Amino acid sequence: MSMRIFASDLDHPEGLAFSPQGWVAAGGESGQIYRIDANSGEAKEIANTGGFLLGMAFDVDSNLYLCDMGRHAVLRYNVTTHEITDLTSGKVSVSLNSPNFPVFHSDGRLFFSDSGDWGAKNGRLFCIHPNGEVTLESELLPSFTNGLAIDASEEYLYVVESEDPKVSRCAISQSGVGAPELVVAMPRTVPDGLAFAADGRLLICCYRPDAIFIWDGKSLSEVLNDWSGIFLGAPTNAAFIGEKLDRLISANLAGRYLAEIEVSFSGMPLKYPKTKGN
Repeated sequence: MSMRIFASDLDHPEGLAFSPQGWVAAGGESGQIYRIDANSGEAKEIANTGGFLLGMAFDVDSNLYLCDMGRHAVLRYNVTTHEITDLTSGKVSVSLNSPNFPVFHSDGRLFFSDSGDWGAKNGRLFCIHPNGEVTLESELLPSFTNGLAIDASEEYLYVVESEDPKVSRCAISQSGVGAPELVVAMPRTVPDGLAFAADGRLLICCYRPDAIFIWDGKSLSEVLNDWSGIFLGAPTNAAFIGEKLDRLISANLAGRYLAEIEVSFSGMPLKYPKTKGN
């Protein structure tokens, strides 16, 4: 297994995403939005939210949806007008604490986690609907609710709880998400981000240890464990990039770079819905 630096001089990137137009986005801890060339790795700051960016997701027009922990909100960055819009403030009956990760359903619903406070078990799941309504979806995964992923059939929303380290899943219906069921427990780790491979296996990125695991439905194994923390430094999230989605890159919150990891499998295509710009 080999690794290399994919993009450098980034401000402790936590989140990243691959655009349907073929470029990579990453965020910084001072609100930076970076646009990165998928071939050269050249990065430039294209906007700044003034907050602290965590997870992110694209729609079909490459508008970027951002969980901003510093602003306690989910934001949209319009790639054409460069306007940044707050999608959640004043639209939920409870205040958001630490919006952490968003994921799109093909029908345009954007599910996102709010981690809450470490030790307080006050994490929650929310949804931004295509009409702009924001709903509280679940309080049943409270132990620092974190990374999300939706399977290829869109039957389940997979959810990380970092403090009680495990991955669970909730059935998705038109009315929302169901009660969680355990997928895999991960004792003595701090799982963070999720990404599906094309064959249905689930990648699990860890804040601790500096490792990425893969779950095949029966067993958990390591894709990579960098005990030195040199190339993987708190790999919080990962994304498959390239025309064939056969390149894997990871964010490194403890560093200032994205790493590219050689793998023998490709990623599951993500959902890039058309949004109404509410």
